[in-house]
Amino acid sequence: MGLRGPLPRRRSATIASPADPLPPPSWLPGEAAAVWREHEPRLRAAGRLRPEHAETFGQWCSCAAEARELANVVAAEGSTSRGPHGTTPSAAHTAACRLRATMLALGKSLGLDPASAARLDAMPPPAGEERDEVAEYAARRGKAESTNTVEYKPGATVLDLIGRTTP
Repeated sequence: MGLRGPLPRRRSATIASPADPLPPPSWLPGEAAAVWREHEPRLRAAGRLRPEHAETFGQWCSCAAEARELANVVAAEGSTSRGPHGTTPSAAHTAACRLRATMLALGKSLGLDPASAARLDAMPPPAGEERDEVAEYAARRGKAESTNTVEYKPGATVLDLIGRTTP
């Protein structure tokens, strides 16, 4: 179903964010590292930037730095160019539009837009705090977790599985 449908219910426990600042990756160029240092404190404070997100955030910072550079080029040269077939979008304008799409996709995984932020706020905590969702659901329903399992055999139909009782 994708991203359609209601948002998951918010978790009561908030996700703890790392206390120490995350340094920019060594492969990040100078301007992109500046973008990293500009946005890292807010994302870390919101619990959306953990060490496992560093690669994605680094890519987003790299795209943001390139987008700023392209915005300067478009401002200086304009967003169109004239050629033998008339007026067309300039190469810088086209590249900037593609970068915006890439930044949007990367930003969604980091919760940089309102819809993805709401979804990330409702997500379970990071690894290390594993939950048994089936047991939690059964507890909410007031029932013990079912241990009845049906063994799947190749060639079995749905009717075979439905008609069988617990082995």
